[in-house]
Amino acid sequence: MQPDVTVIVPAYRAETTIVRALASIFAQEGVRAEVVLCADDGLDYGALLPSDFRSEGRLTLCRTPAPRSGPCSARNIALGLARAPLIACLDADDAYAPGRLQRLLPLAERHGVATGPTREIDPAGAERVARPREEGSRLPVEDICELRMPFSPVFRKDKCPLGWAPVEFAEDVILNVDLLCASDAYAFAEGADYLYHLSTGSRSHSADALMRARGGYHQILKLVDKRAWPDSVRALVHRVFSEDLANVERALGSAASGASWRAAVRDGSRDP
Repeated sequence: MQPDVTVIVPAYRAETTIVRALASIFAQEGVRAEVVLCADDGLDYGALLPSDFRSEGRLTLCRTPAPRSGPCSARNIALGLARAPLIACLDADDAYAPGRLQRLLPLAERHGVATGPTREIDPAGAERVARPREEGSRLPVEDICELRMPFSPVFRKDKCPLGWAPVEFAEDVILNVDLLCASDAYAFAEGADYLYHLSTGSRSHSADALMRARGGYHQILKLVDKRAWPDSVRALVHRVFSEDLANVERALGSAASGASWRAAVRDGSRDP
């Protein structure tokens, strides 16, 4: 039986969180979800998972050609193995709130792409929630770019058959802009929460995050002119990433060079 949705999960050093992530997928009610888990660290995740995760044929395991190929490579490999016409994304250290997929799948089918609030949870338990700044059922491109918070989409595969652009940082923003431009609207549903767990080892919180952000932002600024986006969208993306690059360069050139990406970029930019 074809699944309703394929959930793509890239995994890198996720041995302590992968069970939580997949359990949150398989606990989704009213939805038949398959998982394609792509390891980017050479780890045998199948040996770490409960047997019932593998017994129903709802889990496909794959790996990148070499460890540390990057999350874009892992996601695109997984996308190529997806059997469902609808795609969802989940990082291996995050989780879905109950009911997320049941709320989002009809919207993604109708409009092309949909998401819900991102609930950021830091190790101390503090939370920050990202949602559209103006109440409503749509996520505008300004909020995708300016909130400096990730939104994890559910989307029709035909709206973005090539998947993630090969950039080193902020690839989720580019994917979301691609999806918005290719779709009828970017639908937003309250109650369909994505649980975004921060840790000291996460990409945006790691010691080398600023260096990788700088490289990624340069890649994005070169990529913008090649995207089939409206001129207004192209100008917005160029402005936001130019601002973020300037903040990163400022931090790298000062005593704050050891600061996290959040301190240098998000907390140094406009606060939503």
